[in-house]
Amino acid sequence: MTAYNLRLQSQNLVHMLQNRESCYTRVGSKFNQSPYLTYERGFYKCITPCLTIDYVAVPLVYLRKFTPDGSKLLAFSHDQKSLHIYKYKGFGASGVGELICETEIGETECYTAGKIGPGTLKNTIFDRLFATNDVRILRLCQGDYGRFYLHREFSVFLENGRYVLLAAMCILHGALATADYISYPDLFDKLDAFSYIFFVVDLVLGVVTDRLFLPQDSIVIGHNHGISVHDSLVAIMSRLYQCIYIYEVVAGRLVKRDTIGPRPRGFIDEVSSDIGVLDANTIFPITHIKQRVLSFLYRQIDGNSSRSSQRYQDFYKNFDFLEHMIMEKMQLVNRDLILLRFEKRPKDNDITPLLTLGEIPTPRRFYVFYTILGEQVMGVYQDDSVELLQIILQFYDQMRNVRSLHTGDAPSLPPQFFLKQNFVDANKTINFMRQAALRFNRSVPVSTQSYSPSPYLKYNEFSYDDRLISPLERPKPCSAEPIVFRDRTTKLVKFRLSAKARRENTSGLFDSRELCAFICHPFEPLILSIQKYSHFYAYNIHLYNHNTVVVPESA
Repeated sequence: MTAYNLRLQSQNLVHMLQNRESCYTRVGSKFNQSPYLTYERGFYKCITPCLTIDYVAVPLVYLRKFTPDGSKLLAFSHDQKSLHIYKYKGFGASGVGELICETEIGETECYTAGKIGPGTLKNTIFDRLFATNDVRILRLCQGDYGRFYLHREFSVFLENGRYVLLAAMCILHGALATADYISYPDLFDKLDAFSYIFFVVDLVLGVVTDRLFLPQDSIVIGHNHGISVHDSLVAIMSRLYQCIYIYEVVAGRLVKRDTIGPRPRGFIDEVSSDIGVLDANTIFPITHIKQRVLSFLYRQIDGNSSRSSQRYQDFYKNFDFLEHMIMEKMQLVNRDLILLRFEKRPKDNDITPLLTLGEIPTPRRFYVFYTILGEQVMGVYQDDSVELLQIILQFYDQMRNVRSLHTGDAPSLPPQFFLKQNFVDANKTINFMRQAALRFNRSVPVSTQSYSPSPYLKYNEFSYDDRLISPLERPKPCSAEPIVFRDRTTKLVKFRLSAKARRENTSGLFDSRELCAFICHPFEPLILSIQKYSHFYAYNIHLYNHNTVVVPESA
């Protein structure tokens, strides 16, 4: 690929990303057509979740996350059949400060002395913060759907939090139909098949407005991995059939708009099923997306270049890899542009090759920018593409597709901060930049709504150990000591989160066998931490208390 073609490819993509509609509209309290509602409200570093109340009592549910406006907390019942919606009452309205004063906590940063019992702080703090007596419970998996269970690591908010998309699944026994291999030539049948139901829940009315049933498929539901949302569009990627279903939410209902792959639009219904005997040696046609990728890469080779012969050799050498690669992840960049990540198709006898010192491995991934309406490939990048790294650096805020409804700010992440501090340097060597690209390009496509917009996790404002907590909503190993947050400008300690491991650990900083998940309010100084070891759960609440004195340095 020539330098001119690389620049042209990157310029076209940058133009498409820059022409994206603005995500910021100053409005009142009503919902509008903008993807995000934003309010002008300041963020003060002196008001932090500085007090930890250890081991509090919570209802017998799996806590999930706050709604984007912070007014509700979602949870799932222990049998994973019901959705629980708790109203968040706020600090002032619930009298939390009075309760803390009555307990005489004093200036401590971590309250651990009390016990759980009637009337105690640990037993009542959750009830003060959330309307547990007025919880709304929706029994989703019952009747005909009684064999399904809700996936408690999946939830996607739509239309600024008016609706939430939930998923239920059940294991499916039985072989795939022979016609599926013909209709979907890229079918990846090494996966377990499940049946799925997607529920659209109106959080204002507290009702289910629509259901989508996918009877036999394999979709990565955990941490919103296989679903992407932009505005009212919802994309669902099937790993089994290697295609993407495009829906649009219209008045709370999912309306089918398109299917990306395995054939061009309007062709799948006309495919012939008469291909003779179907066996392991049957050769199926290359899907149209792969054909367009191959065509795009071939056309990028300049036949008049002195290195054209080597470029053509590399193209044909990688042809088999491109032909058999599978789609592993995707993301809606905007309403018409989608980012696809293709990886090597796993084999039973895969062996990791040994590399010499300093050798860069052969790229195992291809990143493809593809237009939905035009069905055109706009760009193809390999694992070690510096051009893709530059696009990620420039547009990562837009690609995360999540904003605080309070300030309009995007989450500030440790990898992005590290990249901007260290790799935006024209004097870096090509090998150094390629290694950086191999490390950080894998961060895209970005899972939808998988980052917390809490200002207290902004890495450009606070410095902290991102191995223990980060805006990425994933469980982390429990720390042996409290997590320290320092002001990035003054280097002073602003607050600590005490979620220490419950078991004694002498092996290092954290215990990988004990995990901790954090649920952050989108803008208030309130964080819930959930520690898990084996089948034991412990809950902590971290919130602001004006009497708490943060010790400048660790004792």
